Amino acid sequence: MSRLVSTIVLGLLVLGCQRGKEQAVVIVPSDLQINVNSIPADPFGTSNPAYTKLREVTDGALANQWSGTLDDFAPWLEAETVAVERALGLLKALRVGPRDVYAVANGRIAMLYEHIAMTMTRASEAAESAGSSPDWKDEETRVCEQAQSFWARCARDASGEGTHLDAWDLRCRAGLANSRAQAGP
Repeated sequence: MSRLVSTIVLGLLVLGCQRGKEQAVVIVPSDLQINVNSIPADPFGTSNPAYTKLREVTDGALANQWSGTLDDFAPWLEAETVAVERALGLLKALRVGPRDVYAVANGRIAMLYEHIAMTMTRASEAAESAGSSPDWKDEETRVCEQAQSFWARCARDASGEGTHLDAWDLRCRAGLANSRAQAGP
């Protein structure tokens, strides 16, 4: 029996050694492979009530879509602004604690800012096509800059916290590149 086990182990070692002769394949994700609207799963178990509430607030705000009617834009924007303020308040409670949770929380807030900026752009286009000049015109850039700062924090913290955050690291880097492109030079 032990001779059979020795033969199997030796065979596996020989097979394993053959792998070293081939060059490793490096997979580099491109910006096109990452869906900038996706939300990766939370890679950690947390019982932190502040994070749980922040997740509820951001998920709810991201699900809240503007109807496309200009009369509905101001109430929609007010609700989204309240959600941002609540999320920022909850983020303060996460500054002391696990950095992976803080990184993901920053990514969630960045997604919320991008959601607002994209909707503001659509609302500006709708207002201009209706012949009016919106008072929020050109605020999209400022909101995209806010998204950039949260994406940058997420990317910085997610990249240094371990492989369990790889999906968030990629998502935050893609979000940062996307928000920089949206804000312009």
